[in-house]
Amino acid sequence: MESRSLISPTMSPGSREELEWRLSLVDPAESIRGVVFNSVLEVVRQLGDEHAVKRCLAVAHEGRFMDYFNYPYRSLIEMTYTAAELLAEKYGGVEKALWQMGYQSAMSFYSSTAGRAVLLLSRGGPSRLLDTMPSAFHTTWKSAEVSTHLTGPRSAVLTYKRDFMPRAYTEGGMQGTFEAAKVKGFKLTAHPIGPLDTEYQMTWD
Repeated sequence: MESRSLISPTMSPGSREELEWRLSLVDPAESIRGVVFNSVLEVVRQLGDEHAVKRCLAVAHEGRFMDYFNYPYRSLIEMTYTAAELLAEKYGGVEKALWQMGYQSAMSFYSSTAGRAVLLLSRGGPSRLLDTMPSAFHTTWKSAEVSTHLTGPRSAVLTYKRDFMPRAYTEGGMQGTFEAAKVKGFKLTAHPIGPLDTEYQMTWD
């Protein structure tokens, strides 16, 4: 995991200051499907415990999430940071906990029926998997702006704009996605191009 943040150097990744900064950029009308909340909660359950799950639900002011209902994106961000703080000691810091959450979330998704269906569609290799990613993002969040293009036979760039989630979480999710697809030698480098925009350079064997 390698990244260069455009956030102020005085703002530690995963900190409460960064959380407030991200929340200030989110339109209160922005929403995202409940399935994403449930994915985060399931990861917290696997990596932490039920106490952490209950704390996350309290922060989001919800007792449960319905997969295909829309909920405020702000609540997802607050819940994610809270979970990372609760897992920080176990994983060596908030940023590492965020990465682990994103990674485990992807691995859990691709072990599900829906996830296996996505992998089946991408059996043509890494390039085919990349082709499916923009629509996969858009399914859960309509405002997602994701594009991909190959830069060589074993390299590509994925551009993700308006990503309100912590960058470490997204990086972990990308790593988990390509590992689940059994892409060998996958490496990822993040290059921030804006406060909420990142280019992910990818290579594989």
